[in-house]
Amino acid sequence: MKICFLGCGIFQLELEKVIAEFEQEKRFDCKFSTVYLPLRVHVDLKKLQEKVIEALNTVQADKVIFMFGEKCHPLFYEFLRGYDLVRLRGSSCWEIFLGELLPDGRARDPKTFYMTPSWLMRWREFFDPGWGVDEVGMRQAFAFYDKIVLVDTGICEITDEEILEFFEHTQIPIEIETGDLTYFKNSMIEAVQEALGLKNS
Repeated sequence: MKICFLGCGIFQLELEKVIAEFEQEKRFDCKFSTVYLPLRVHVDLKKLQEKVIEALNTVQADKVIFMFGEKCHPLFYEFLRGYDLVRLRGSSCWEIFLGELLPDGRARDPKTFYMTPSWLMRWREFFDPGWGVDEVGMRQAFAFYDKIVLVDTGICEITDEEILEFFEHTQIPIEIETGDLTYFKNSMIEAVQEALGLKNS
């Protein structure tokens, strides 16, 4: 059986690590493939819809695990209705990565912007002047928040220079908290089990 993970490129680093672990563990009897859409399509809902439908119509797999947050597009449930997909729980990439709560079980603060190392590595792809999001727009997008919390999942090295550069563009204080990929991997296990029809076995 062929299973394709189709979703936002924000998941690439973490997902490929998890898939490699699945294959090393010989956890599932299936073949995995991945299709990632550019982060910048999020700023244009029409373009996001077009790219998602285009990918769904061309992907070659027996089952597709759809990796976007529920709130990434307000019409997901409308224009995806005709596709047989495994959907993930979570309104955003943050919740898909780490759940609704912080790693230590605390509830999230609505005035805090939470992000993963992948977000830090790829934020420039989202705030792309060519797609109408310049530095002023970026600061406006973060004006609601009092601080930024970067949850370090250990997926890649985070340098002081990268954190400082992000701070210079947002002007919002940044804190680092330790996390891991346990929740994300367990979510991927559940999604693959559902795709294989094994979820309730």
